[in-house]
Amino acid sequence: MNIRKHQELMDFWEYSHNFDSEDGAFSIDEDITFEASQQELQIELEHFNEMDLEQELHPIKDDNFQPKDEHPNKTMLKKELRAIALKRLEDGARTVSDFEEVIREWDLLDSNRERKERYHEIGRENLDSKKDVAPLAIVIPAPINHAYWRQLMKGDYIDIISNCPFEMHNSLSDEDYSKIIYDLKDDHKELIYFLYLRDFTTSQLAALRNQSDRNIRGVRSTILGQIEKKVLMILVDRQGEDFPSTNGNLTMEELDFLLRHEEEIPATMEKLDKEKLALLKEIGVVVRRIAREQENQAKEETKKRKKNNRSDRKKKV
Repeated sequence: MNIRKHQELMDFWEYSHNFDSEDGAFSIDEDITFEASQQELQIELEHFNEMDLEQELHPIKDDNFQPKDEHPNKTMLKKELRAIALKRLEDGARTVSDFEEVIREWDLLDSNRERKERYHEIGRENLDSKKDVAPLAIVIPAPINHAYWRQLMKGDYIDIISNCPFEMHNSLSDEDYSKIIYDLKDDHKELIYFLYLRDFTTSQLAALRNQSDRNIRGVRSTILGQIEKKVLMILVDRQGEDFPSTNGNLTMEELDFLLRHEEEIPATMEKLDKEKLALLKEIGVVVRRIAREQENQAKEETKKRKKNNRSDRKKKV
């Protein structure tokens, strides 16, 4: 039993038996009563001490009692439990094998996230035309087992309709990437189409276009350089703002692309700021021109209204 509770009981007992008087004088009967009360108080204090000891040894379970280190919501989601487990795994990593286990968990989370993103993406199916094709077409004929035919039978006509150098930009579900391909020159579109969609070699394309292999490779490197610069500007812009389709998050391939071109990012950001400033100036010019046109139109309408009023007055006269 704690000291404070003991003192409170003593004070209450003395007050109830009038032992807190100033003179402190009392009779023999009162002395006997005092000794009996003291014994009763001692027994009561011992009883309280036994109760406290029993409570410490065998505490009573209280459903409303909650320790400080316990989570307030016991019915936690599985995702939260996994996050807590991963945090403990990260904090407890000491050896190389422990860190490899942490990296495997991170890779698993990334793969799950990318899989969920692919499920919600609206675009063409990522099929490999050279995969799952029977050798020598023993069982299933090669044309039927081709990815092109499987897409046709499935009802996925995007690649079939866009199977053209001048329509292949429609195969891209991303509007910005599609615009990059759309803005290419016709010769460059043909080169990209035959090299990367039809799997032509540079020598085959050179023979088809009556050009040298070196010329084809030079033009290809130029086109890829232009495309990479435009893609870098798009990704830098998306990384700095909340892009609606990705909620500000980039895919692993896009992050790898930014990592490979990390040195070019500052210059790209500066160029992007200049383009935005130029765009704002153009918008300002257009707005001012529209405002002037509306003002001139309002003046002309006012003149016509005044002229009509004058003619009406003359007719009345």
